[in-house]
Order: sequence, then C-alpha cells, then structure tokens
Amino acid sequence: DWPFDDGAPPPSQIVDDWLNLLKTKFREEPGCCVAVHCVAGLGRAPVLVALALIECGMKYEDAVQFIRQKRRGAFNSKQLLYLEKYRPKMRLRFRDANGHCSVQ
Repeated sequence: DWPFDDGAPPPSQIVDDWLNLLKTKFREEPGCCVAVHCVAGLGRAPVLVALALIECGMKYEDAVQFIRQKRRGAFNSKQLLYLEKYRPKMRLRFRDANGHCSVQ
C-alpha cells in the first residue's frame, strides 16, 4: 500500500518505490503482469501507470491518451501538469536478447 492524497500527484518516495518494484518484478519475471488500483481508478492508479509508461520511453501525451482509452475520465488537471513536467530517468527500459529495447 502506498497511500497519497486523492487528486494529487504521488510523493517522490512513492514514485521511487513504485518504479523499483516494477524494475525488480520485470527482471525476475519478464512478461509478467502487475495490477495497480485505487479507490475510483481515476487518479492515483492511472498516474502510477502513466509514470511507468513514461519511464519505458512513452511520451506523456501518449501515455495519457492510452490510459484514457481504457479508463475514461482518468487524471485531473493537477495530475496532468505533474505528468507533463515529469522527467523520466528511463528506469524501466530493458533490452531483449536481440539488444532491442522493450516496453514491459
């Protein structure tokens, strides 16, 4: 559990913990699935998923559009601004056996 205020962007410690969890999980079990949820599924969970997609190399606009196709109404203006300003460190980019980057 990583609680943070509804409608707000996540604190940096939660972002670090989330991305470290994904990095570890994807290295241990390539191709695995990770579920994330919050109360309504419109803010906190979508922001964490968007951060993972951005860290994999997706542009924030594409990540938002992709998530909104699956979950209409996701994100509020404060969360969108946070995602727009977020600068990835490419912590979730992996190389497959052929040396190509793959998005997990």
